Amino acid sequence: MRLPELGVKRPIFTLMVFIAILVLGLVSLVRLPIDLFPEVETPSVTVITQWPGASVEDVEGRVTRVIENQLSIVNNLDEVTSRTREGVSAITCMFDWGTDLEEASNDIRDRVSVSRRYLPDDIEEPIIYKFNSSAMPVLSFAATAKESWEKLYDIIEDDLGDALKRLPGVGAVNVYGGLHRQINIDIDPMKLAGYGLTLSEIEETIARENLTLPAGSIKNGLIEYTVRVPGEFEDPEEARDIVVKRNEVGGAIYLRDVADVYDGFEEQTRLSGANGEQSVIFVVQKRSGANTLAVCDSVLKAVEEYMAFMPQDIRVVNLMNSSDFIRQSLRNVTETLMWGGLFVTLTTFVFLRTIRASLVIVLTIPFSLIIAFFFMFIRGWTINIISLSSLSVAIGMVVDNAVVVLENIDSYTRRGVKLREAALYATGEVGLAISASTLTTVAVFVPLIFVTGMAGIFFGQLGGIITVTLMASLFCSLMLTPMLAAYLLKEDRDAIGGGFIGRALYRTSEAMLTRIEEAYSRLLGWALRWRGLVCVGAFAILCFSLALFPLIGSEFTPDTDSGDLTVNFELGLGTRVEETARVCEATRQLGIRLIGEEHIINTRWRCGDSKFGSGRQGSHIGRVEFKLTPMDQRDFTAREAGRRLLDTLRKKPEFVKTSMSTVNRQMGRFSGGGQPIVIEILGHDLEQTRRVAEEIKELCDRTPGARDASVSMDDGKPELLVQVDRLKIATLGLNVSDVVETVRTLFYGKEASDFREGENEYWIFMRLKESRRSELADILDSEVVLPNGRRVRIDSIAEVVQDLGPLDIERKDQERMVKVEVDYFGRSIGDVVASIKEGIAREIVLPEATHITYGGMVKEQAEAFADLIGLTILGLVLVYMVMAAQFESLIDPFVIFLALPFAFSGVLLGLYAFDMTFNMFSFIGIILLVGTGVNNGIVLVDYINTLRARGENMADAIRQSGRQRLRPVLITTLTTVFGMMPLALAGGEGSETWKPMGVTVIGGLSFSTIVTLILVPVLYSLFSRDVHKKHARLLPSELQSEFENAVDAVPSSH
Repeated sequence: MRLPELGVKRPIFTLMVFIAILVLGLVSLVRLPIDLFPEVETPSVTVITQWPGASVEDVEGRVTRVIENQLSIVNNLDEVTSRTREGVSAITCMFDWGTDLEEASNDIRDRVSVSRRYLPDDIEEPIIYKFNSSAMPVLSFAATAKESWEKLYDIIEDDLGDALKRLPGVGAVNVYGGLHRQINIDIDPMKLAGYGLTLSEIEETIARENLTLPAGSIKNGLIEYTVRVPGEFEDPEEARDIVVKRNEVGGAIYLRDVADVYDGFEEQTRLSGANGEQSVIFVVQKRSGANTLAVCDSVLKAVEEYMAFMPQDIRVVNLMNSSDFIRQSLRNVTETLMWGGLFVTLTTFVFLRTIRASLVIVLTIPFSLIIAFFFMFIRGWTINIISLSSLSVAIGMVVDNAVVVLENIDSYTRRGVKLREAALYATGEVGLAISASTLTTVAVFVPLIFVTGMAGIFFGQLGGIITVTLMASLFCSLMLTPMLAAYLLKEDRDAIGGGFIGRALYRTSEAMLTRIEEAYSRLLGWALRWRGLVCVGAFAILCFSLALFPLIGSEFTPDTDSGDLTVNFELGLGTRVEETARVCEATRQLGIRLIGEEHIINTRWRCGDSKFGSGRQGSHIGRVEFKLTPMDQRDFTAREAGRRLLDTLRKKPEFVKTSMSTVNRQMGRFSGGGQPIVIEILGHDLEQTRRVAEEIKELCDRTPGARDASVSMDDGKPELLVQVDRLKIATLGLNVSDVVETVRTLFYGKEASDFREGENEYWIFMRLKESRRSELADILDSEVVLPNGRRVRIDSIAEVVQDLGPLDIERKDQERMVKVEVDYFGRSIGDVVASIKEGIAREIVLPEATHITYGGMVKEQAEAFADLIGLTILGLVLVYMVMAAQFESLIDPFVIFLALPFAFSGVLLGLYAFDMTFNMFSFIGIILLVGTGVNNGIVLVDYINTLRARGENMADAIRQSGRQRLRPVLITTLTTVFGMMPLALAGGEGSETWKPMGVTVIGGLSFSTIVTLILVPVLYSLFSRDVHKKHARLLPSELQSEFENAVDAVPSSH
């Protein structure tokens, strides 16, 4: 039994099937987690290795290059990049998309283990870090205090942080800034020499005196006692009284005699502030797969409750709440979905003009969409802005099949066929056509599931969800729609419309639609007589629209205004972190004056180094962040505000580099952070690559639309080189290691031991007093102990010279790299990059063994566009194959295909009229048009073939087919257009992303529909003139004769 027969003859069974689908979808819906974007695992693994106190060049040569050599042979590796800075090596391995990262991480771990034997002995154990979207913070807080400032870090880290970590779904709580407790031992070199002590003796004595070890056990009767000798310090003051040496007469020399011992703090290398006060920043990360909204709500509630147990002077302010942006974005998309549903319903009602008929169509929407939630649950996806927007795209298309079926049922009832027979015959007649039109759309969306890279993150779910909803709509139209039509519509056509007024309106509108159909039939007759003129006119319109192509720019994704503004700056190299903090606060206050305090929700800043992180860091680098009010509460964009601030900062001489970003943390994980345009100059000679980079920067400064161009390599950080005379130290019985260890301990410091208090450990850290390590002379005055116990000054065995050393060194695929990073404003990124590439080809001469590549959004855009162009071609081939299989003809699909270029004309006109660009989302709109743009042509040509198979001549078949199929063509087009209208006109957070797709589909589909209605019949008459009659094949053979008898028994209304 076929689906239409099953639906009409077994209505209760059909009803139960669709109720089961509804229940299944609703249960899946309530179980789906909610997030902003699909969970993504970027195929990258980073190896971070610390070598405290080592210079940049030493870390590069002895750590980075050694590990890179081993990692370069790992399987499925796409590229290896690294950034080396003082004391830290960060190497990132980017793998091919789809690589198993667990297996890749194990391979990297093995290669790092092999390289360990070639690395310096005193480096810290390399850390292997695998990125996951759950590592992005979902909440950020700032804690400030006055009296409790010294203990604030410990309170947040140990008390509040531990409480938050116990909450369901919380993965980690990371704390930055504040004062970190440390037991400091400040050595006095004069007293050390006076007592004849060495640094190693001090270190060894502290380690021996701060020790607890198990000492076995004693069994006494039935009890066994564990023996312990507690020798660890219980109070930092105990360290002052340890004996480090005894003099000739047996007198004790205590640690306090040669050093200041006190309970203090680590030297601050990273400072942060929020809303005008120095603060401790802590961020919360969720576990993979956890519901972001639930995690944020539970953390905010817990922080509020815990405030009652903290000192009264501590204040905690929420700086970033990703759930706010998620809720607002999902609310906007949900509203778009609801408006789309409303517009589709109204469009359907305007054409059908009865509540019952409209209800038949509208019921298709929930049953088609709800099954998508079950599919998402099976795939382990989340409810996010991509999945909801996919439903918004689908909502206008899921009614198309039902509209065609119902309109065909209505056309037979108007000719006097009984409702049950009409439901069976009409559905069978168009069943193959709507199946083919659905498959043509599915054919272009299924390949989206296989897109890799960043585009695959966005469109894998889009392709899957739209495919499922369209197949569900086909199922509904073949089973549910005929059943509902057979039992909900009225047999008596005079009763349609309800009361007297309703029936009058129905008859009036029916007469008006009939006149439109007759007018269209006459227009077709004219077009068939003047086929040459129609073809020439269509070609002229196509040429005119293609002339707009160079005027439309391109970009990876549209700019989104989430109200996040970040200003990055660099001062002169070597600037103290305290001065950078002062400039950060001044920049924050300047931003408030320029933007307006009423438009700012909160502000924060940070500067200096951190122990981890592969980005640019240094005491001279600062970052100021502003959170602006929502878009509807201000009359300027975040980029415009940032541009005003940057233009003001650039006039101040202390700012060496400035840049800005308006991407929030959630979106930043897709764009990769940094500037959108990255030009990479690779070569082993740093001086040559830097010279080329400076030339390219100058070129970018002259390029219209390019802003904030900067070179990643700096002039160099001021450094003091201790150049040891190897001959002299060899004569004295020393080696370079002895000198290095002494200088490093005195001026960088050394962890002598740990002080334990409860579950916490704090360093016992020894080095020179600050007053003894502030000038060049302090290095010269330092002493190294000879093997015989005598001492020699540094200036007698070495020379100290001032020099400039690189702040950091970047590498890519084992070559040194210098980058030129560029922002854009007032012009599309595609046009700016094209101008830069032309300028480089024209003006820049590359030295031998030096080459240029592009990164950032430029690389992502190129890869995504290449994938999408390939998918468009594949979609065209698949659509043609589906149509050829349906029509059993190679000519008919070609005729329908000739309307597609005019869909592209509509796209160009739409994007130009709304001042939009080609981007990933407008590209998806074009792919959507490939599938939907042919549907109207399929319905039209299919019915022409049916009429010709019944004996009609070509001209009459074309005119009658146009008249008969005009309504379903208009309804399906307008439902899709009005379904996309809310996307094209949406405002608020996240709306910028989907507007280009809405405009693309509306412009392309509207234009192609007009062309389909006129040009396709004309082309059909040209190409199919001598084609033999096609056999009727739309109805089941057992129904064909019965159907023809039923139709012959009633008079035709046309």
